[in-house]
Amino acid sequence: MAVGTTRAKRRLGRHVKPIVERAGLKPAEVAALVKTSKDTVNRLLSGDHLPRYPTFLAIMTVLRATEAELAEGTALWERANVDAVVVEHASTLWSGYLRFRMDEGEATGERSLDPALIPGILQLGEYAEELGRRSQALTAGKGWTAQAAAERRERQRLLSRQPHPLQLHALIDEAALYRTVGSRELMARQLTHLLTVGAQENVTLRLASFDAGAYGAHFGALVLLDYPEPDEPLSVYVESYNGTRVVEDKRAVGMLTAIWEEAAQFALSREQTAQRIREVRDARYG
Repeated sequence: MAVGTTRAKRRLGRHVKPIVERAGLKPAEVAALVKTSKDTVNRLLSGDHLPRYPTFLAIMTVLRATEAELAEGTALWERANVDAVVVEHASTLWSGYLRFRMDEGEATGERSLDPALIPGILQLGEYAEELGRRSQALTAGKGWTAQAAAERRERQRLLSRQPHPLQLHALIDEAALYRTVGSRELMARQLTHLLTVGAQENVTLRLASFDAGAYGAHFGALVLLDYPEPDEPLSVYVESYNGTRVVEDKRAVGMLTAIWEEAAQFALSREQTAQRIREVRDARYG
């Protein structure tokens, strides 16, 4: 069973929470009736922990869940009890980034906005390794630089996943094309890689050009993840010096979604983007 929070555990927590509220019981009161700890109940509701099934069944019983609620809860518990996504090199990843990787592995769609660098899912291994060497204080431990290329390749396999490849709509600030990471030769290969991946049917690659002026994402990269279930809220992640973190406040989620949509409104088209990337590659790194 996956350690820590997973999307399936959070779905289960959202299912149980209104049943607790309807019962008029506090988590500590539920715990006392079930003869378990308050932390167990709280972590079930937050999606941070999956209790053993007998404990879960006892919780649903004291809450007087209906047969339909118990059946749905059991199905969600069984889903959460299975490792939905296995992330290689997990020990080298920050907890926030690991959560992002697990969510990304279950997502059907990803919208990203990167104001400074090529997005991770589009980075060549050499590009990622160079970033690791230049920012060792921000990586999650020893060995990350050596494993960065493999980690990026693992993410990129989502774009060719069958039968449902990840649908990627990446907005990249034009400045990322001019920020030389590694050698000029590496940047030429990286931009060629962007053109190759950007030609895939499930990938939409667009530039926030210099001509568009300022926009709301100059504070770090932004990723929005969509899921197949119609009732599942999107996941919003932002990057900063403190690493990757999830944003759960509804107001903040709405604001960040609006920032992405505004940037998309003024971004170059796919065709214009491909032409600009070729021009920069040939003029600056050719």
